[in-house]
Amino acid sequence: MTAYADVLDWIATRPWWQQRSLARIASGETISEAAYEEIAQSLFEAPPAAPEEGWLASVTAPQSTDDDPVRILSVKGVSNVNRLAENQELTFAPEGLTVVYGNNGSGKSGYARILQSMVRARHRANILPDVFAESPGKQSGEVTFLVAETAYTSALGSTADPALGRVALYDEHCGDTYLNSEAEISYRPSAVQLLDDLSTVTAGVRRVIDGWRSDKGVPGPLPVVTESGSAATFLQALTAKTTGEEIAAAASCSHDVDQKLSNQVEEVARLRTTDPGQEKQKLIRTADALSRVSEHLAALDRSFGTVVHEKLSALREGAKVAQEAADAASATTFGDEPLPGIGSPAWKALWQAAENYSLVVYPEHGFPHTDERAVCVLCQQSLDGGGGARLERFRQFVADRTAQDAESAVKELKTFLEALGRQPIESQPVAVAIATVEHSEPGFTAQVQALFDAFRARQAAMIADEQPASIGVATEVTTLAKQADGLRDQAGAIDAADFAERLTQAQSEENRLRDQIAMRDGKPLIESERDRLLQLKVLNDKYSETNTRPITDKVGELTKKYVTEEAQDRFTRETDRLELERVTFKATKSRQGVGLLHKADFLNARAGARLGDVLSEGEQTALGFAGFLTEVHFDKSKSALVFDDPVSSLDHMRREAVANRITDLAGERQVIVFTHDIAFTMVLRKNAEASDIPFATRGIERKRKVGPGFTTLKHPWTAQDAAQRVNTLRQEVASLRRDEEGMSDQAYQRATEEIAGHMSQTWERIISQVLAEPLVDYRTLEVRVGKLRVIGRVTPEDIKTYDDSYSRISGWASRHDPHPELNYTPPSVDTLTAEIDVLDTWLKSVKKYQST
Repeated sequence: MTAYADVLDWIATRPWWQQRSLARIASGETISEAAYEEIAQSLFEAPPAAPEEGWLASVTAPQSTDDDPVRILSVKGVSNVNRLAENQELTFAPEGLTVVYGNNGSGKSGYARILQSMVRARHRANILPDVFAESPGKQSGEVTFLVAETAYTSALGSTADPALGRVALYDEHCGDTYLNSEAEISYRPSAVQLLDDLSTVTAGVRRVIDGWRSDKGVPGPLPVVTESGSAATFLQALTAKTTGEEIAAAASCSHDVDQKLSNQVEEVARLRTTDPGQEKQKLIRTADALSRVSEHLAALDRSFGTVVHEKLSALREGAKVAQEAADAASATTFGDEPLPGIGSPAWKALWQAAENYSLVVYPEHGFPHTDERAVCVLCQQSLDGGGGARLERFRQFVADRTAQDAESAVKELKTFLEALGRQPIESQPVAVAIATVEHSEPGFTAQVQALFDAFRARQAAMIADEQPASIGVATEVTTLAKQADGLRDQAGAIDAADFAERLTQAQSEENRLRDQIAMRDGKPLIESERDRLLQLKVLNDKYSETNTRPITDKVGELTKKYVTEEAQDRFTRETDRLELERVTFKATKSRQGVGLLHKADFLNARAGARLGDVLSEGEQTALGFAGFLTEVHFDKSKSALVFDDPVSSLDHMRREAVANRITDLAGERQVIVFTHDIAFTMVLRKNAEASDIPFATRGIERKRKVGPGFTTLKHPWTAQDAAQRVNTLRQEVASLRRDEEGMSDQAYQRATEEIAGHMSQTWERIISQVLAEPLVDYRTLEVRVGKLRVIGRVTPEDIKTYDDSYSRISGWASRHDPHPELNYTPPSVDTLTAEIDVLDTWLKSVKKYQST
């Protein structure tokens, strides 16, 4: 199965929108940031109908394309970077190998770091301003580069152009990072690249949904309640699943909760300003007041209760019966009297008044006084004509038992009613008691007054001989009595701790009531928050659907299947060239946008063995170089490679191997090498010439008492090989020819002496480079016997040419003091040119001996 078939089989198991997105990518469509929101919105809608043959029916294998190569042209416009000189430009040949030579402290590393900050590098170093400047300005600089044949510029300090990411930089820190961290293999099979692009789209959709989640992720306002209360517990447990009924139950409260809160606030305030002793006395006073009210209600019940009512009814009935009997007797006895009503209450009142008056006017006689001289006390007329007899009959009637019973019954009823009318419903002590309880229990007065009003009505009805309404106070009396007993118990048990507890309970009750009101008033806020949580849950569900981990894992799986084997093979080749044994390149983990990461490790080593603990410093450097070249192998764009001092810590064998690999790479892409190693520079040049690879020289110098960072188009004299020195000599003589006119003799002589000194050094470099170094490696003192044939091919004519030239040059050099009598004349420009031709011809002739 191909990687492409693998991808199609797998993507068919993914959500419809990922299938559709991959189909769009495979068709060549670029899904932009603007489309991410559209895709994200579709996740919350009903899925559209898929094409008849499925979302992937139109997907065909994409054509393989490679990125255009990127080549570095220059670094220029540098300012306030380390102490690098300003107004300099370091250029690079766009093809072949460019070697930038600079001694330590020349500024070479500063230029390398500028490139390192913009290209792909496993290690970053800070680019510092001039630490000796009092107020360094803003750092600046720019890198010019080609993408294919189009030039671009990227400024220092700004976001580097993504194309520069194709350029890779190696330095001595690569070995450390390959020991301790994973490497990214940039190569992807085209099918895997589809998944990488799908991962990018999925991550974009995920960002959109995450933005919506962020908007909905901020909790809305909720009722402010006590932290430890049940309301807080409810609000903390509020979720998307909380029902409307649950919210309604949590926000419900009694209709009078506001009044209860007001009363409770007063109670808390009172408790805060009251000490336990005062509270105890208050409880006792309240208990006594309750007892007084309870007892008074019980007394009222006794005074106006059923028993009293029944007694009153009986008195009324008795008086009525007695009066009826007296009336009957009166009617029988005085039926013939001129006036009726004898014995009636009015008549009895008149009789009593007459008797009282008679006792005043006739104190010595009983009533009635009927002697012949007596007169009627009412009309004050004589009693003649039967008046006296009539009064006597009246007396006998009054003295009769029936009349007396009626009188007695009426009197008793009157007395009872008078007593009933005098019975007070409310007294001053009771009113004080009610006010005392009212202070602690607002509403108590109204409660008791309602009972008092009922008793007043009952009292009036009983007096008026009307049917009174019944009043049941037994329960109220019992309740008040128990309440009084409870208060006395509280008073008896009260102490400071108990009082504090009561205050705490009162405050808790106040908080509870406040929470109830807050929940009632904040019900819309609670419902709104529940709705937000519900929306957030939906967003979270869809956010989970956009997780890129499954795609990343699949990319890792496919990369391991189709890339890792090639990476291991390439790494093994590179380590074999560098004489590193028993190390390998292993796949470690996958990461979004990267695929599978790889890391160097031992092959078949004991568990726990660490590369850094076993490998020498040089081996670690070689391992880093091998890892770097493994990554480079997968760069299909063949973009530029930059090496910063690549042979640090390497022995001579590995240095030559590194030089060979760098030269090989320069045959297929631009390669830039920063180095301070003269021997390594010469090996690179030698290899480039042997492989017919373009070789460009660049130098970075430090000027005495000025500073580092001055760029040149050639290597310094000490780093030049024999052929380069011959070219430099020609340039020096050509410069002398241009400047000769107008020069003083002394200035001209100094110039020829300097050129002669360089000629002498060039002869020495030719001898060492062409004859000595091939025979003996000065770094290891290894004698290469096979190179003796070169010495044997040197002819006597060659030796004579060398001796004659070196002798002439020595006479021109400043190290010899010409005798005054010799009248020394410096060589002409033509003489110097001829001598350079001798050097050049001899060099080319002897170099041929190495290849014959």
